[in-house]
Amino acid sequence: MNLLELGNIIRGHIKDFLDNIGVREVDITLEVPSRIEYGEIATSISFKVSKEIGGRPLDIANNLRDFLVSKNIPYIDVIEVAGSGYVNFKLNKNLFFKDYFREIVEDGLNVYANYFGGKYYRIEYTSVNPNKALHIGHARNVILGSSLATLLKNLGNKVDLLNYIDDTGVQMADIIIGFLKLGFEPVSPENMRFDKYCGDVVYVKAVEEIEKSDELKDLRRKIIKYIEEGDNPIAFFSRALAQKVLSEQLKTCWRLGAYYNLLVWESDIVWSGLHKELFKLVDRSSGRIIKIDSGKYAGTVVIKVSEEPDFNPYQDEVIMRSDGTLTYAGKDLIFAIWKLGLLKYPLKIKVFGRQPNGGILYTTTSEDSFDEYIPNGCDLLFNVIGIEQTKPQKAIKEAITDLYGDEYGSRYIHYSYSLVKLSGESTKKYFGIEYEDKAIRMSGRRGIYFNVDDVLDKMVSVVLDDIKESNPDLSDEEARKIAEKISVATLKYSLLSIDRDKEVIFDIDKALDIRGESGAYILYSYVRAKSILEKAGYTEANYEIDFGLLDEDDYKLARQMMLLPLYIYDSIRKFEIKPLVNYMYKLSTVFNEYYEKNPVLKADEPVRSYRLVLVNVFRHIMEIISKLTNIELVDRM
Repeated sequence: MNLLELGNIIRGHIKDFLDNIGVREVDITLEVPSRIEYGEIATSISFKVSKEIGGRPLDIANNLRDFLVSKNIPYIDVIEVAGSGYVNFKLNKNLFFKDYFREIVEDGLNVYANYFGGKYYRIEYTSVNPNKALHIGHARNVILGSSLATLLKNLGNKVDLLNYIDDTGVQMADIIIGFLKLGFEPVSPENMRFDKYCGDVVYVKAVEEIEKSDELKDLRRKIIKYIEEGDNPIAFFSRALAQKVLSEQLKTCWRLGAYYNLLVWESDIVWSGLHKELFKLVDRSSGRIIKIDSGKYAGTVVIKVSEEPDFNPYQDEVIMRSDGTLTYAGKDLIFAIWKLGLLKYPLKIKVFGRQPNGGILYTTTSEDSFDEYIPNGCDLLFNVIGIEQTKPQKAIKEAITDLYGDEYGSRYIHYSYSLVKLSGESTKKYFGIEYEDKAIRMSGRRGIYFNVDDVLDKMVSVVLDDIKESNPDLSDEEARKIAEKISVATLKYSLLSIDRDKEVIFDIDKALDIRGESGAYILYSYVRAKSILEKAGYTEANYEIDFGLLDEDDYKLARQMMLLPLYIYDSIRKFEIKPLVNYMYKLSTVFNEYYEKNPVLKADEPVRSYRLVLVNVFRHIMEIISKLTNIELVDRM
């Protein structure tokens, strides 16, 4: 039994009460009171009912209480009316916590798959141009997408993960110019990865030279055309370069715990003719997708988002230029329709390789001898892409709704996020770069960005010394593995604990501070709990003790731990990782405050036994949240 299940039982009885008095359209809400003396569950439904049918909320609350008392709700000791109409429920602590703690330890996540499983989701994320290494801003995309996938998968859903490779655009043409015209060798210098070499060296120099040369600008346009046409030396060279960069990018993604089912190459989509399916959609549209016949924009096809009769370039979205070529939004639209399973147009796929988690990764291909693939429909399609793409993403959703109805338009989710900046303190201390700004906004064109691997390597070097000092028995390899896990986990916490629509200013020292609101603090709390249990020789919980004996501090910790299912529900309902990540920190804070005030190992029986149960349940809850958020815990620090 858990609070979510018990809440559903209570909600069902309240519905019966409302049916009896003729109230049908009232949302039944329950909450956990902020003050302990008001119990564990409360409802203010009486005030809503009063507005519907009249009468004093207090009288309605008293009648509701009497009705609920007659139902002998399990695990509830007392139901009472408070204030001017609130109804509070107080648990039989011994019965409830005994069963809840056993459920946490023995059943773990299996319980919640019954509530939240059975759906089919598709997520496209990462989608970094294959001309550079991933920077710290890309990490937010990767971590959001992989954590969302982890949440959905481990709650019993099927999740299909795509990585879209934009290998036909301007940035690809720029590095090709770098290699073919500016003398750069297509082999990276010693001790520099190829993705970093392309982005930090070749791309930056190529952009600088192209901006000064009309000849190179013209060549850029020709290269893009060659790539889109396919089956020529430039197209083959481009694909080979992109694959070489992608192989390095994937190492970074895997380092962050991100995995995929399918790599989708834009060049394969273009060469397959899938994008030409967009031409057929104009006639199908009921008015949102239109072709402009006259004026400055004659010949273009647009998605009408504004309600104005004329094209509004600030709100409406061009999907096809007058020369018949597709814009980014046009390509995204046809690909979105394909991802939703609405366009029965096959792409060829083959095995790309096996990933470090053991999963097979597939890739699209233009080679004829491979299997055809058409995606199945999905309940929701998440497109993880920056908040700056809100306008075209809104237009794509409008177009899908126009073409296929609200049922499918509502399935397309722009899972947006804002920028990541590195703090001025971190850039100065760890990269030797001084800026006047408190936070540094990155720019690939100017070569101002901080690669994920560089940032993680700096974090590992900081953590490694502390681990060796605290754990002199560890080998260098073991210490480095722990330092790596800590660095990745703290980066994830920093990027997941902030609202997606807010900028993140990432500071290395703050992220690694075990005394602050950080991922390191959470990891430290878990290590502390495991250490207590190991020192106690704890192997099996004693559930026969009376949990009604919990004193005020014990109960505060138990009360915080009973909230887990509510945070899981909040995360899955909103498709947000932040509620669970923030709960990790809240729970860690309560646990550490508890342990510092209350002896566990030196306590007398039966207090020692039930406090060890509390510590063990805390450990298991942290492990459950770790499995849902993709934030890996460590055993030592």
